[in-house]
Amino acid sequence: MADPTPTPTPTPAPKAKRQRSTINRKHLNEIANSRAVAKAAADPANAAALAVVEFDATLPTQITTLADTTEASIGKLTGTRAVKTEMTAQETAARDALIAVIAPIQTAARRKFTGDQAEMRHAYFIGEGLAEDTLGEVQTAAIAIRDRLVGTPPQDVLPGIKAAQIAALSNAVTQYATNVTAPGDQQNENAGALETIVANIGKLAGLRHQVQLAAEQAFPWRTPGVASIRKSFQLPTDRPMRG
Repeated sequence: MADPTPTPTPTPAPKAKRQRSTINRKHLNEIANSRAVAKAAADPANAAALAVVEFDATLPTQITTLADTTEASIGKLTGTRAVKTEMTAQETAARDALIAVIAPIQTAARRKFTGDQAEMRHAYFIGEGLAEDTLGEVQTAAIAIRDRLVGTPPQDVLPGIKAAQIAALSNAVTQYATNVTAPGDQQNENAGALETIVANIGKLAGLRHQVQLAAEQAFPWRTPGVASIRKSFQLPTDRPMRG
């Protein structure tokens, strides 16, 4: 005789919430890449060839020191920041409006940075899921993007991105920071720490790039027997470094 008690329907497992890691993932990748390049530059086996191209031997130490400092700052921020899983309607609207201003700039960055330069798209948070991040994180991304486009000369010049678009981004950063209820002291402190981390990551990438350019000169890809050395500097083995 069949068991009259029906088998209960199992409760579906709750969906895991996405951990907001847009900025941190990018940061940690840059720290790891920079350390690897610094290690290759400090290898005594590479010293003679680098000396011939007048390599600045202080760069590996600069990279390691800055990487350590930045990583410690990330750890401290992660430990003190209470990650918000919900935002107010006001914050969500502000975040989405800010992303709308960023989006055309990201499109221009996709056009500019292709092939071997595609890694530079990370500087514009392309493919990093900003739509799932907090308003504060998107603001920090917007500031980092803006800072690459201003200055004399700017770090980057993107196709179709002129003074009007850059001004719109700057205005949006200010507008959506002031139009949303001011955060508490801890959140203000965390926002400042995050901006410092973003700035340091930019410096770290610049130092790494200097080392890689020197290695490109010291170990040209057509030279026999340099493939493994080029890999250690994170350089392509079948073509020259671009950018």
